[in-house]
Amino acid sequence: MAAQKPVAKASVCPKDLFMTATSNPLFANLRVVELASMILAPSAAVILADYGAEVIKIEPPKTGDLNRHWHKINGLPISDMAYGFQVDNRNKKSVVLDLKTPAAYEALCRIIREADVLITNYRLKALDKLKLDYETIRALNPRIIYALATGFGEEGEEAHKPGYDTVSYWSRSGIEHQIFPYEGWLAQFPYGSGDHPSGMALFGSIMTGLYQRERTGEGCKVSTSLLANGAWSNAVMLQAQLAGAEFREKRPRDNAYNFISLHYPTSDNRLLKMSMVNTQKNWRPFCDAIDRNDLPEDSRFCDNEARVANMPTLIKELTETIQKQPIAHWVQRLDVADVPHTVVSNYEEAANDRQKEANDIIVPLDHPEHGAMRTVNSPFQVSGAEKLPAKAAPKLGEHTDEVLMGFGYSSEEIEALSEEN
Repeated sequence: MAAQKPVAKASVCPKDLFMTATSNPLFANLRVVELASMILAPSAAVILADYGAEVIKIEPPKTGDLNRHWHKINGLPISDMAYGFQVDNRNKKSVVLDLKTPAAYEALCRIIREADVLITNYRLKALDKLKLDYETIRALNPRIIYALATGFGEEGEEAHKPGYDTVSYWSRSGIEHQIFPYEGWLAQFPYGSGDHPSGMALFGSIMTGLYQRERTGEGCKVSTSLLANGAWSNAVMLQAQLAGAEFREKRPRDNAYNFISLHYPTSDNRLLKMSMVNTQKNWRPFCDAIDRNDLPEDSRFCDNEARVANMPTLIKELTETIQKQPIAHWVQRLDVADVPHTVVSNYEEAANDRQKEANDIIVPLDHPEHGAMRTVNSPFQVSGAEKLPAKAAPKLGEHTDEVLMGFGYSSEEIEALSEEN
């Protein structure tokens, strides 16, 4: 249960405790109930927590959110810290309730009656079985915003299938088909990299629901799915298919359709990534930057039509030129030329990126067990509204006593609930 029992019944609403952390918490009066696991739904809730909402994370006894343990999956970076759980659960309160028991369910209902938002990614059958479906929750609290995240949507023959971003987002969107070769690859997309953008869509739907409630005075159900977000992320290519466009065959790098977005190896075994979309503007400055001002005068490469006709030769020329110098040389030259490019960062560079630090993308975290460290911030700012300083993700059940006492439970009643758990 809780790490430290309070000596007396809380005299203030639990969410008031969050208001002292920053001078202007945007969502200080917002109470959120999170019934979720893994990444998609918790990543939406953590943004609300960052801006001061009281997020009460309801977890099952013993195991809690599965993401407390999934950093131990074979193949992921090795650490004693549950880093995956940390990034999506800072500034939340953990309450342990076994929702299969009547007393725990009643405790949850008591919290929901005074909540503004309920966020869940439980499977549809589980929601029905636990009496947590929208109609039941709406009867408890007509003003609540019920935010549902699913793998495959709520309708259709696959609505009840388990869904993770690896299949629902990356594979079903067509992205994986375009990027990876049929025979396989060394690694999959990074853990949670489809969940987090989908979580932003869920957050946006919650904000839209709250806006509608502001206008109508009534709550509503909002929803999104990994399937929908995968399609949205690859919408241009899917629209090409829907418009009957003719897709080109896949080609190896040396025979690519265009040189403008390829990776170029350097003399120190790094990769320079180009993104020269506006070749009319950037072609000559690029050639000057790589000391190949002969290329624009070459009839094979003088204009776009000629470059397309001689693309494999051009790629070979550029590859051999760029391979002669280290990455720092090319970065400096291309910076001066103002040609879009970057170094393909490894994780050490990506985590210690000065541009990220300058824009509060990576922020400090003082962890009680792991000490001073840093964490990844939620990806936007609001002028005039400060975020709460990042705190350690809660221990399982850390706030059970505190929260339940704030909803009128006595120590004896909480103890009884604990025994049922």
